[in-house]
Amino acid sequence: MADFFIGVPNRLELFGGLHIGLSVVFITLYILMFVFRRRIARFGHFRAVRLTMATLLLGNMAVHYISKLVLGVWSFDTDLPLHLCFITNFFMIYILYTDNRHDLYRIVYFFTYIGPLPAMIWPDLRCSYDSYIFYQFIISHHIMLLCSLYCLCVLKYRTDVRSLLPAYVIGNAVIGSVMLFNMHFGTNYIMMNELPDQLYEVYPFLHALPPLFWLELVGMLAMLAACIPSVFVRHNDSTRQRADICGETS
Repeated sequence: MADFFIGVPNRLELFGGLHIGLSVVFITLYILMFVFRRRIARFGHFRAVRLTMATLLLGNMAVHYISKLVLGVWSFDTDLPLHLCFITNFFMIYILYTDNRHDLYRIVYFFTYIGPLPAMIWPDLRCSYDSYIFYQFIISHHIMLLCSLYCLCVLKYRTDVRSLLPAYVIGNAVIGSVMLFNMHFGTNYIMMNELPDQLYEVYPFLHALPPLFWLELVGMLAMLAACIPSVFVRHNDSTRQRADICGETS
């Protein structure tokens, strides 16, 4: 049992069969969430679904940290909740529990792409499906993004391109704070000092520029990707609303 939670070294192969298969499954789920959002909305039980998602994310974080503490493998250098994906998870837990659909979500929505999306494309996962770390990674990245899309597509939480700039500014404020922490304690949270070894193996040109440059570039691309479903949902819902109004007045 201890090995299951600690993790037996068995690195997930980048762009290997399991990685690609996992990506295909969740890309399909993301597309289905968007395409069938109105049918999913007819199911109702919004509060129950929202609280279930929040509890899943919270339980995942609790098991992650408690297991490390109990088994004596928690490390100050790697296990503080200072990675962007973990920070975003805690924000999403709060949003889902409190139904904060306006002020906070419109910013955090972009964070659900900035951290998880690159991690899903280039996972630095040292354990495979025979370890809890594998499932912890899926819940805190793939499923967390699915929860965010549920909020956007089904619960009608709103964000738009106007939130892009404040999200970028706040994101960089978080990165700047973590950078100062890294400098003071010699840690590597958000991979600002060094990217995973397998990335350098696959993309040797990454050595040419500091990690922060690549993190900023990938982060901006992820934010632009986040705009796509937001714009489509907003446009389609507005078109449908206008059609309904025209139908009522005709």
